[in-house]
Amino acid sequence: MTFGNWDIAISKDKNDNIKAVLPYHIKKKAGFKFILQPMLTPYAGIRYFYPPDLKKQISVYSFQNKHAESIIKQLPANTIYQYLKFSPEIDNWFPFFKHGFEQTTRYTFILKNIKDHNVIFNGFSNTLKRQIKEANEKFVIAEEEDVCTVFSLMKNSLKRQNIKFNPDKDQIQKLDSKLADNKQRKILIARDKSGKLISGLYLVRDKKTAYLLGLGSDYNTQVDHSTKLLIWESIKSASKYVDVYDFEGSMIEGVERLYKNFGGVKTPYFEIKKYKNRFIKAAFSLLKR
Repeated sequence: MTFGNWDIAISKDKNDNIKAVLPYHIKKKAGFKFILQPMLTPYAGIRYFYPPDLKKQISVYSFQNKHAESIIKQLPANTIYQYLKFSPEIDNWFPFFKHGFEQTTRYTFILKNIKDHNVIFNGFSNTLKRQIKEANEKFVIAEEEDVCTVFSLMKNSLKRQNIKFNPDKDQIQKLDSKLADNKQRKILIARDKSGKLISGLYLVRDKKTAYLLGLGSDYNTQVDHSTKLLIWESIKSASKYVDVYDFEGSMIEGVERLYKNFGGVKTPYFEIKKYKNRFIKAAFSLLKR
């Protein structure tokens, strides 16, 4: 769902049927090659195509291990660093472990059965329900077409948390244009009664799930609660097309606290990485300081 230099590893059975694929994003910098998670792509990983007669769990694991091995061996050896965030649906990273990858468990929150608005709202914390009702009296929610509006707000929010976020404007607009053409995105903004822009949200979806891809505010959202109202409105909007809502997680304490109040299931997903050698790993550690 993004741009850049891509390749794909494919595993087939003996009859030349595709059984697993792994698209991956390659970045070049200072003469070195990396496999990296591309911008605005929270999840990646292997997509398996299971045979219909695969019933036993042990058979599923054997199938995954076999084809993951094939996929891993196809990853370019001339990359000095390989980094992927798996979809929550991928619960088996063992083949990558055998090939020297490291793993960190991260979390997202997922709401299911979002078409039943009453049940979903009743699952919110009491404080959140009160805050949404208060925000509904103070702000007007509307759709927006300018993607730069919401990402500018997002940049401001992250800046307050000392997190760098500098997306390429042209790339963002190209991505948004494709999503808009496919009717797979919605931009919502909140304004106060005077018309002042307060916060914005960027929502994307596939055939099954809506994903909270961007959320930002120019003001203190702990006071005005506009982003909480935006999320609730985006859940209701998404329910017209899908029945699952993924908050796309965060390991930032304040964001995690916000998302869990919506009553979703805390769901793990895997972040895996591999360095070409210990010297590269040491260099990466120094750069993070």
